[in-house]
Amino acid sequence: MVKKIAIGILAYNEESHIESVINEILTLKKDVYVLNDSSTDETMNILERMNISKKFTIINNLKNEGAGNSTLKLIETIKNDGFEFVIKVDGDNQFKLEDVNKIIKLHEDNEYDFIKSNRFWEKGIEGKIPRSRYFGNLFATIMLQFISGTNKLFDPLNGLFGINVKVLNYINKKVYPKRYGYPFYFSGLSAISFFKVFQINNVVTYGSEKSNLSSIRMFFTLIRLTIHFLILKIKNKMLIGKYQRSAFLDSVFLFFLILNFIIFLRFVLIFTSIQIFNSSFIGSWALILLLISFFTVFLFIESFKEEKAIRSDYINNEE
Repeated sequence: MVKKIAIGILAYNEESHIESVINEILTLKKDVYVLNDSSTDETMNILERMNISKKFTIINNLKNEGAGNSTLKLIETIKNDGFEFVIKVDGDNQFKLEDVNKIIKLHEDNEYDFIKSNRFWEKGIEGKIPRSRYFGNLFATIMLQFISGTNKLFDPLNGLFGINVKVLNYINKKVYPKRYGYPFYFSGLSAISFFKVFQINNVVTYGSEKSNLSSIRMFFTLIRLTIHFLILKIKNKMLIGKYQRSAFLDSVFLFFLILNFIIFLRFVLIFTSIQIFNSSFIGSWALILLLISFFTVFLFIESFKEEKAIRSDYINNEE
């Protein structure tokens, strides 16, 4: 049975690449939507010229809304047109057509709710990835595995993915990233919402371009989303009897993690403000901090085991 799949292409100032990207995507014989995020170059003119002879839908933002908002608009528009699954592609020509086709076949054969991509494998990167993106993805991977309890998922900032439009029923627009970090949001939300998830190994090509991402802004975005998903997954599991033990362990771990942070700050304040060095006094606070830290790590290990067992039923990846 052929599924109703549409492909959404995100474009912002992609005059050098957008035509070749669209021509390649159209060979897959799927409905194609191109969102122009108020480009200031010739992108929109190219789209209008191509649309005379090619068949695809153009969505034009009147002002620049950012990649996150634009992706959400793509999914909403495609859902309203009756499709059930959206494959999101960037217009910068960094992805391979065969990887897009791989996502199509995986959904058609297995009905996965979320199919994400991973560039961090032996042959996944062509060219040189900007250093800020490499370390940003490394940190994002650690955060995603921390909240999802699985070591099967990597590279949550990868912009090539396919997702069931039902995700719109789960999105919290107050938390959803308007510009950067939105792939991490979809990865985290899908992982903790019991979506059927599969991760493919894809290839990303880098040229001489530099990353425009703000490392500091991305760091705080990932921290904010991690806290949000930790709380949300506890709420999700509290509603299901067989997962309530896992939710309890998560809750106790989160409590002790916060307690550990408070005691650490208290220890630092005492250590820096004390005028006369008192080894026994300092030692007592250090012992308390050590015991609380040990118990927090123990709770994390137990919580991760429970979480990993749960997610193994829903999450798989390409070896």
